[in-house]
Amino acid sequence: MEKHTPADENDKAIQSISIIRSLLNDDSFKNKHRTASKFFSRQFKLDFITVVLLVLQKSIKPLQLVLNEFFKKLDNGVLVTKSAFTQARSHLKATAFVTLNKKAVLDVLYNDDNYEKAWGFRLLAIDGSKIHLPNTPEIIQELGTIKFEATVGNKKITGEHGYALASVMYDPLNKVIVDACLAPAKASSG
Repeated sequence: MEKHTPADENDKAIQSISIIRSLLNDDSFKNKHRTASKFFSRQFKLDFITVVLLVLQKSIKPLQLVLNEFFKKLDNGVLVTKSAFTQARSHLKATAFVTLNKKAVLDVLYNDDNYEKAWGFRLLAIDGSKIHLPNTPEIIQELGTIKFEATVGNKKITGEHGYALASVMYDPLNKVIVDACLAPAKASSG
């Protein structure tokens, strides 16, 4: 396996950050990745860039604590409720993150031949898993359900739950997700 210097990684990190800044400040990017033209059109506490940056933080802390810490760093005296954030986040398409990953991570990583390889080849791993989802009308309509059957004591329980099939292609040497998708769970059963 080939080794790369910290300077190479630092250059790529700087390039990625520059691309992210450029995309987030591009009106066409915002217009393409919001659910309707009326959203993120005026100056609010939770504008397009703020919502994307909050989602990218991927914290395990309680959401309200993350929001409080984020806005405290901005030192503008603004407080945002988790309900307000959840509503704002619902107006953001997942495609924004797919595009950010492709342009700011994958294109930067693979644009030259200077990345980790195994015996001269890019190593990719693929895995899929079924995910149990909440039974909301939107989820059931988009992804469907799977029937279940369980026995508790001498009682048989049957029903349906919202499920999806998640599939991820990962580059384990460079520690990046190359592609991911969420499909109806029945997609794997022919």
